[in-house]
Amino acid sequence: MATEQAPARVIALDVGRARIGLAVTAPRGDQALAHSVLQRQGTRVDLQRLVAMAAQLQVARWVVGLPPAADAGAADSRGLILRFVDALRTAQALPVDVIDEAESTVQAHDELRALGMRAARRRTVVDAYAAKIILDRWLAARPTKVEP
Repeated sequence: MATEQAPARVIALDVGRARIGLAVTAPRGDQALAHSVLQRQGTRVDLQRLVAMAAQLQVARWVVGLPPAADAGAADSRGLILRFVDALRTAQALPVDVIDEAESTVQAHDELRALGMRAARRRTVVDAYAAKIILDRWLAARPTKVEP
């Protein structure tokens, strides 16, 4: 009798200088959920916390948002994120995908505002919602499995 295996969960990161927003797929693997916001404490400490969280959540893949190269204002952020991605790949064995995060924070603010969330509360959760948008984009772009 074969046992059905649960889909692998995916964790997405919106990496910034001060905070990292996290989102994770629901246990079925088909829906992105805002998870949390980590205050940055240095790359080594941040990676230890993230790797432990990924193990706890039983994720099998990372997705990291990256500003588009054409965005001249995001050149510094882009370099910071690419260095973080390299460090993440070195610190653990799970695959790491990079996906366009263009306007994800703006979109997250707009969605939270539309839900009636006050500005002070939005500031505390917007990075997690930006990570959710990044994960939504990754879920929409991934190839779907076709049954024969």
